[in-house]
Amino acid sequence: MRVVYFVAAALAILILTALVIAPAQWAAGYVRSASNGRVELAEASGTIWNGSAVVVIASPADTGASRASLPERLSWRLSPWALLVGQIDLALVHPSALSQPLTINAPLFGRVVTLGPTTMRLPASLLVGLGAPWNTVRPGGILTVSWDRLAVEPGRWQGRISGEWQYASSGLTPVSPMGHYRLQTNGIWPGTQLELLTISGPLELKGNGTINEGGRLRFTGRAQAVAGTDPGVKAQLTGLISLLGRRDGEGSLLNFGG
Repeated sequence: MRVVYFVAAALAILILTALVIAPAQWAAGYVRSASNGRVELAEASGTIWNGSAVVVIASPADTGASRASLPERLSWRLSPWALLVGQIDLALVHPSALSQPLTINAPLFGRVVTLGPTTMRLPASLLVGLGAPWNTVRPGGILTVSWDRLAVEPGRWQGRISGEWQYASSGLTPVSPMGHYRLQTNGIWPGTQLELLTISGPLELKGNGTINEGGRLRFTGRAQAVAGTDPGVKAQLTGLISLLGRRDGEGSLLNFGG
């Protein structure tokens, strides 16, 4: 019995030690699996509890797509003490992409995940890593996504989200910036209502849409040069406008998921 006791104690110590020094690569593997390879944590260092990595966006469905990485490293802190009482307490920190640490809380065996308030600020070029159509559009500028608090559970989320595309540009036109755009939601899913507005710039994008219970996007709108735009700039926008949708006069009709 004494031998069994010492073996069991040794195994317990070994398991505890492994958990304490669990490498950050464990977290990288989980993220890769959960995102079906679309998000990777490259050059992971530290432990699963306190580590950092470079965020890489990739499209496994399109082997020809470029991989895009987020500048600077993402850091995380996962509380082991919270896990002991059945809670997940995770904090993500990024010097330029997050306006404040993003806190993620959830019961270990529950359904509702709560994301604390923050603003994400990302280079639009990161979308190229997702493949078509972004690798054709080759967007530039800055994307910002803000929310006050998000409650996410299977098949449902609640919390007002707004996004902006500032200093927008595209590899399909020399006009840069071509505009500043805002996408607003009514804060729920399913039944999400979307509204696209143009804040400024020579290219006007506007429209409305919905995201249904199955996650299907339906969006209709219009793209056109703003009235009074310089004729030379207007001509440089023509090719992009034509590619965005079906031509309608001097603009084009946007129709996604219809």
